[in-house]
Amino acid sequence: MWPGSAFSMMAREQSLTPVSRSRSPPQVMTVLSGMSDLSQMRDSLSFMKDLRPLSEREHEILTRAREILNESERIGCTACRYCTPGCPMEIQIPDIFRVMNRYFMYQNLETAKREYGWRGGKVKASSCVGCGQCESICPQHLPIIDLLARAAQELE
Repeated sequence: MWPGSAFSMMAREQSLTPVSRSRSPPQVMTVLSGMSDLSQMRDSLSFMKDLRPLSEREHEILTRAREILNESERIGCTACRYCTPGCPMEIQIPDIFRVMNRYFMYQNLETAKREYGWRGGKVKASSCVGCGQCESICPQHLPIIDLLARAAQELE
Protein backbone atom coordinates (compact mmCIF):
# COMPACT_ATOMS: atom_id res chain seq x y z
CA MET A 1 0.00 0.00 0.00
CA TRP A 2 1.15 3.55 -0.75
CA PRO A 3 2.83 5.01 2.39
CA GLY A 4 1.13 8.37 1.94
CA SER A 5 -2.20 6.66 2.58
CA ALA A 6 -1.20 6.26 6.23
CA PHE A 7 -1.15 10.03 6.60
CA SER A 8 -4.40 10.36 4.67
CA MET A 9 -6.11 7.95 7.06
CA MET A 10 -4.93 9.91 10.08
CA ALA A 11 -5.87 13.26 8.51
CA ARG A 12 -9.45 12.11 7.89
CA GLU A 13 -9.84 11.29 11.58
CA GLN A 14 -10.01 14.84 12.95
CA SER A 15 -9.57 13.78 16.55
CA LEU A 16 -6.08 12.39 15.82
CA THR A 17 -4.00 15.48 16.44
CA PRO A 18 -0.27 15.06 17.17
CA VAL A 19 -0.85 15.49 20.90
CA SER A 20 -3.83 13.14 20.95
CA ARG A 21 -1.68 10.31 19.60
CA SER A 22 0.27 10.32 22.85
CA ARG A 23 -2.73 9.92 25.10
CA SER A 24 -3.18 6.16 25.26
CA PRO A 25 0.09 4.29 25.56
CA PRO A 26 0.49 3.36 29.25
CA GLN A 27 4.23 4.01 29.04
CA VAL A 28 3.62 7.72 28.19
CA MET A 29 3.73 9.68 31.42
CA THR A 30 4.64 13.13 30.15
CA VAL A 31 3.95 15.01 26.92
CA LEU A 32 6.24 17.91 26.06
CA SER A 33 4.58 20.43 23.78
CA GLY A 34 7.47 22.84 23.18
CA MET A 35 6.34 26.13 24.66
CA SER A 36 8.39 29.31 24.63
CA ASP A 37 6.07 31.92 26.13
CA LEU A 38 3.06 32.27 28.40
CA SER A 39 0.48 32.34 25.59
CA GLN A 40 1.83 29.08 24.19
CA MET A 41 1.68 27.53 27.65
CA ARG A 42 -1.97 28.58 28.02
CA ASP A 43 -2.74 27.16 24.59
CA SER A 44 -1.09 23.83 25.48
CA LEU A 45 -2.95 23.63 28.78
CA SER A 46 -6.28 24.36 27.07
CA PHE A 47 -6.18 21.31 24.84
CA MET A 48 -4.35 19.07 27.30
CA LYS A 49 -6.87 19.42 30.13
CA ASP A 50 -9.53 17.26 28.47
CA LEU A 51 -7.33 14.45 27.19
CA ARG A 52 -9.07 11.12 27.01
CA PRO A 53 -7.83 7.71 25.93
CA LEU A 54 -7.93 6.89 22.24
CA SER A 55 -11.15 5.34 21.05
CA GLU A 56 -11.06 1.86 19.56
CA ARG A 57 -11.47 3.37 16.06
CA GLU A 58 -8.61 5.84 16.62
CA HIS A 59 -6.41 3.05 17.93
CA GLU A 60 -7.20 0.90 14.87
CA ILE A 61 -6.36 3.78 12.51
CA LEU A 62 -3.01 4.40 14.20
CA THR A 63 -2.19 0.69 14.21
CA ARG A 64 -2.96 0.39 10.49
CA ALA A 65 -1.00 3.57 9.70
CA ARG A 66 1.99 2.19 11.63
CA GLU A 67 1.77 -1.08 9.68
CA ILE A 68 1.70 0.77 6.35
CA LEU A 69 4.67 2.93 7.30
CA ASN A 70 6.66 -0.03 8.63
CA GLU A 71 6.10 -1.91 5.37
CA SER A 72 7.17 1.03 3.21
CA GLU A 73 10.62 1.42 1.78
CA ARG A 74 12.76 4.09 3.41
CA ILE A 75 16.33 4.96 4.20
CA GLY A 76 16.89 4.96 7.97
CA CYS A 77 19.10 8.05 7.98
CA THR A 78 18.67 10.24 11.06
CA ALA A 79 20.49 13.19 9.44
CA CYS A 80 23.16 13.21 12.15
CA ARG A 81 25.62 14.38 9.44
CA TYR A 82 28.54 12.37 10.84
CA CYS A 83 29.09 11.18 7.27
CA THR A 84 29.47 14.56 5.61
CA PRO A 85 32.62 16.17 7.07
CA GLY A 86 34.94 13.38 5.90
CA CYS A 87 33.41 12.91 2.46
CA PRO A 88 36.18 13.73 -0.04
CA MET A 89 33.52 14.76 -2.56
CA GLU A 90 31.54 16.84 -0.03
CA ILE A 91 28.30 15.02 -0.84
CA GLN A 92 25.43 16.13 1.37
CA ILE A 93 24.34 12.55 2.02
CA PRO A 94 21.47 13.21 4.50
CA ASP A 95 19.91 15.74 2.11
CA ILE A 96 19.97 13.22 -0.73
CA PHE A 97 18.48 10.54 1.50
CA ARG A 98 15.75 12.95 2.57
CA VAL A 99 14.78 13.39 -1.07
CA MET A 100 14.82 9.63 -1.62
CA ASN A 101 12.58 9.08 1.40
CA ARG A 102 10.12 11.63 0.10
CA TYR A 103 10.19 9.83 -3.24
CA PHE A 104 9.50 6.50 -1.52
CA MET A 105 6.66 8.10 0.45
CA TYR A 106 4.85 9.93 -2.36
CA GLN A 107 6.00 7.99 -5.44
CA ASN A 108 6.34 11.18 -7.46
CA LEU A 109 9.56 10.94 -9.46
CA GLU A 110 9.18 14.30 -11.20
CA THR A 111 8.86 16.13 -7.89
CA ALA A 112 11.70 14.10 -6.37
CA LYS A 113 14.02 15.00 -9.25
CA ARG A 114 13.12 18.67 -8.93
CA GLU A 115 13.70 18.56 -5.15
CA TYR A 116 16.98 16.73 -5.69
CA GLY A 117 18.07 19.57 -7.96
CA TRP A 118 17.72 22.20 -5.26
CA ARG A 119 18.03 20.23 -2.03
CA GLY A 120 20.60 17.61 -3.00
CA GLY A 121 23.46 20.09 -3.03
CA LYS A 122 25.95 21.03 -5.71
CA VAL A 123 27.62 17.62 -5.63
CA LYS A 124 25.41 14.83 -6.90
CA ALA A 125 25.10 11.28 -5.58
CA SER A 126 26.88 9.99 -8.69
CA SER A 127 30.04 11.80 -7.53
CA CYS A 128 30.59 9.17 -4.82
CA VAL A 129 34.01 7.55 -5.21
CA GLY A 130 33.16 4.64 -2.90
CA CYS A 131 35.86 5.38 -0.33
CA GLY A 132 33.63 4.09 2.50
CA GLN A 133 34.46 6.85 4.98
CA CYS A 134 30.77 7.58 5.40
CA GLU A 135 29.86 3.95 6.03
CA SER A 136 32.56 3.52 8.65
CA ILE A 137 31.17 6.36 10.76
CA CYS A 138 27.42 5.95 10.18
CA PRO A 139 25.73 5.12 13.52
CA GLN A 140 22.85 3.51 11.59
CA HIS A 141 25.27 1.23 9.67
CA LEU A 142 23.65 2.18 6.38
CA PRO A 143 25.06 0.90 3.07
CA ILE A 144 25.59 4.51 2.02
CA ILE A 145 27.61 3.76 -1.11
CA ASP A 146 24.86 1.52 -2.51
CA LEU A 147 22.13 3.96 -1.46
CA LEU A 148 23.91 6.84 -3.19
CA ALA A 149 24.23 4.72 -6.33
CA ARG A 150 20.49 4.08 -6.23
CA ALA A 151 19.78 7.77 -5.67
CA ALA A 152 21.92 8.61 -8.72
CA GLN A 153 20.10 6.00 -10.78
CA GLU A 154 16.64 7.23 -9.72
CA LEU A 155 17.16 10.98 -9.53
CA GLU A 156 19.83 11.96 -12.05
